[in-house]
Amino acid sequence: MFSSQYFADGKRYFAMRLLCKPLLYRWFAYKAGKIKSSKTFSFPKSLQDREKTVFFIPEDKKIAKVILDELPEDSFKSILFIAHGDLEILFSKKKANASYYTDKGCRYGEPLFEKLEAQIKAFAPEACVYLGPYKPQFLYLALTSGAVLRVGFDCTREYPFLNVSLHPLKTISPARMMARYFIKDNED
Repeated sequence: MFSSQYFADGKRYFAMRLLCKPLLYRWFAYKAGKIKSSKTFSFPKSLQDREKTVFFIPEDKKIAKVILDELPEDSFKSILFIAHGDLEILFSKKKANASYYTDKGCRYGEPLFEKLEAQIKAFAPEACVYLGPYKPQFLYLALTSGAVLRVGFDCTREYPFLNVSLHPLKTISPARMMARYFIKDNED
């Protein structure tokens, strides 16, 4: 039996390992359930007003460092970062609120994944930021978070998991661009 990057080992999820990407997305959307009534939101005002936000951090240490360095310090109080365990030192230096996962532990059906899902739901975010790369199990977490604003880059294909698709500028990285949305006087 081969291992999956999306599902826990064992017979229970064996069939899911054979699904193509569109069917995987459909299965995760089905598992997330129906989307509750869609409240209105204001982008980027929701981020600037420091509403509770879940921020999925890419595993690339350079990108994570850019995000942490560029985000205003006072925004950390309202953000729950979801990051790979390899990035724990970066987040502890900034005293940021973070939940960590491992490659094997963050697969649907694993106890760590269920714990992460419960932490995100308990946090009750109004917004969710996902810079990519887009993995079905993380998109599932974004949707089940309950956040009305779920933003990513070039993610129109990831709907309904993410509902705002930004297009990166050629002159600035997506990480830096997203961090600037958290600045109240977004004039620079």
